[in-house]
This record gives sequence, C-alpha cells and structure tokens, in this order.
Amino acid sequence: MEDMTASYSEICESSVEVGGGSRPSQLELLNRLEGTVTKEGQMISFVADDLEAKLRLASPRGILAALESEACAVAASVDSLTESLSDTLHDISSLTVDCLEVYTGVVCKTCDAIDANIKAMYQLMAKCEELSKAMAPIYHLSGHVKNIKHLLDLIEASPT
Repeated sequence: MEDMTASYSEICESSVEVGGGSRPSQLELLNRLEGTVTKEGQMISFVADDLEAKLRLASPRGILAALESEACAVAASVDSLTESLSDTLHDISSLTVDCLEVYTGVVCKTCDAIDANIKAMYQLMAKCEELSKAMAPIYHLSGHVKNIKHLLDLIEASPT
C-alpha cells in the first residue's frame, strides 16, 4: 500500500475524466483540498485532511450539486465500462464459437481420413491374401525348377 499527499485538483488532473465539460464553480473549493492518496493494487482512495471545515464554508446546495455532478460522471464511466466489457465479451464469445466450429471440422475430417485409411488397409490386406493364394502354384513350379537345375548340374558335371 502506497501513501501519497496531493491536492484533489492534482488527482483530478492526473485521472481520466469521462463526463467531459467543465466542473461547477462550487468544486473550486474542493479542488483546493489537501489530503492523502492511498493506492491498494488498482484502487486509489483520497482522504481529505480538512474536508469537514471546507464543507462548512461551502453552501450545501453547491456541495450537493457538485456531488451529483461527480456521481453522474462516475455513472457515465461505469456505463461506458460496462458497454466496453459487453462488447469485449461478445467478441470473445464469437471467437470461441469460431474456434469450436474449426475444431469440430478438423475432428470430423480427421475421423473421415482415419476411416478411409482403415478401409484402404483392409483392402490391401485382402489383395495380399489373394496374391498369396494366386502365388501358390508358383511355389510348386519353383520346386520343379530347382530340381531341373540340380539335374542339369549333375549332367554337366558327369564325364561324357
């Protein structure tokens, strides 16, 4: 927690004004307030040192008008913040929906590709079995060729 000493007008100058326009003349008295600024994280508080004495010097109507003006500025700021937050959340929701649609499309296409690959693998296995069955007579012929080759080798090796 940080403590700083500043006037109300210095704080108003350093903060962002949302409502725009000029402040009522009754706030001039409040603008000269001295006090302590306390900062806790993102929250900044201002405690005036001599607020009670300044309020006694000011007219009650002026103070009420100034407080009403400040309340309107805060309400406008909250409305603006709420609208901005709503727009941001809408954009985030839209982006989330888009991401889920893309994800769903990718999952569907991946499943389709896997199904097609499995079907192709089974077709390949069936063709391999057919080829193996078709090759059975060739194994028998291979045995005959080896036997003939062996007989030829014997004939060539014998003296004539």
